[in-house]
Amino acid sequence: ENWGARWPNATRYTSHKEMLDKEGLDILGVATGDNVHAAIAVDGANAGIKGLYVEKPMATSLEDADRMLKACEDNGVAFSVDHTRRWSPLHHKARETIRSGAIGPLRTIVATLGGGRAMTFRNGTHMIDNIVFYAESEPTKVFAQLEDGFDHWDRYRGDGGKLPENEPGASGYILFKNGVRAFYNGTKETFSEYSLRLSGTEGQIHVDESGAEMVKQDGGEKVTRKLVPAHYQVHGLVAAYRELIDKIENGGDGVSSGREARKTVQIMIGFLKSHQAGSRLVDAPE
Repeated sequence: ENWGARWPNATRYTSHKEMLDKEGLDILGVATGDNVHAAIAVDGANAGIKGLYVEKPMATSLEDADRMLKACEDNGVAFSVDHTRRWSPLHHKARETIRSGAIGPLRTIVATLGGGRAMTFRNGTHMIDNIVFYAESEPTKVFAQLEDGFDHWDRYRGDGGKLPENEPGASGYILFKNGVRAFYNGTKETFSEYSLRLSGTEGQIHVDESGAEMVKQDGGEKVTRKLVPAHYQVHGLVAAYRELIDKIENGGDGVSSGREARKTVQIMIGFLKSHQAGSRLVDAPE
């Protein structure tokens, strides 16, 4: 009804199974509510698709995440998750700078997410994945406190990401296997913000939506240098789909594989587990 004039030949379905049976798709995009990704993704993988692109978060439970991974791996389906900043030239420039040793070994990450949609399983997913992107390791332990009024959240109990009041923000801590410590603050009732402070032994990198800069000591004074990414013809969603096509044709994991996205689900479920345990430090769920 909304897009028929633009795509007059598009066929509408009320059942994804019927669509999969009739269309013979190469690539399936899953952009439904967060809590119903798994069934559609698994059915698609079993129906013979070649590539799967799933909105973030990939799932709202580890059981669902693992069902999706198994279905894709069993059927040889290329799998990408829409943690869109993984296709951002700015974030790759910042990570390349860290990898070069410019600030020494990475030690801490402080991530701040503010604004009305800073729900943990919604926009929080982007920030938590960014933490994983920079840490480059497995999460081992977490602790967290959810927003007031969500003590009943022993598991995901949201509406798929529709209304901010139905899902909690959170403040939490993540310890990674390589020793990197990350502090996450996702608070809905604060000024809109998306920023990271990445601290090494010899300097720090600040990243936000406007750019990135590196701060170091030079002769007792702080010296700041802007990080400028190389020019790219495509980034974001266009780069994501081009990469998925390349994965279908040539193999490889890409920058936002299902295995990487599972780490974000681990952390979010770990936050719920910690909150239920009185915000104690707990093992990241396997």
